[in-house]
This record gives sequence, C-alpha cells and structure tokens, in this order.
Amino acid sequence: MKKILLTLLSVLFLSSCQNQFNSESWLDDPEKRNSMVYDLLNKHELIGKSDKEIISLLGEPEQKLEEPALQYVYYLGRAGLGVDDSLLILQFDQNGKLESHKISHS
Repeated sequence: MKKILLTLLSVLFLSSCQNQFNSESWLDDPEKRNSMVYDLLNKHELIGKSDKEIISLLGEPEQKLEEPALQYVYYLGRAGLGVDDSLLILQFDQNGKLESHKISHS
C-alpha cells in the first residue's frame, strides 16, 4: 500500500512540474507553452513590465502588431482537438508597458 501511495505522489509531483513555467523550456519547445502559460500568468506579474522585460522572459514573439496598439503574439501550441492554434496576446500601452494579456484560439 505504501508503494502505491508513493508512486501516485511521485506521478502527481512530476506532472505538476511539467506545467510550471520555465523560460528555457518556453524558448526551446513552443509546443509545451500551452501547459505552462497559466502558471506564467498566475505566478509572474507581467502587467506593467516593459516590452524589453517581456522579451527577456519569453524571447522574441512570433508576431509583433502595431495597430491598434503594440501587441506581441506568442504561439502556445495546438488547442483542443488539435484543430486550432492557441496564442498568447500581450497588449502594451503607449509607454511600452504591458497593460493586458489574453489567450486566443484561432
């Protein structure tokens, strides 16, 4: 019984570690970003960071949009049944500080 409980606890611990944000994993394996993004948003205070601080943490975005305001778009991997892409969209204010973020499925 102790072995089963220990095994279950080990599996839970290892699976929770895979969902934790890690800048190196974020940069190296974009397909794993979807499992890390909620940890990133919940544990790292992104609002108010400069665009340079965001790039230092997340790397260069896949897309930079200028209109209607500066936005960085990061690919998070496939969503749902693998039909749509998940995207993290970061919107900056006129001073270059992050003012909002959202996850989009396209």
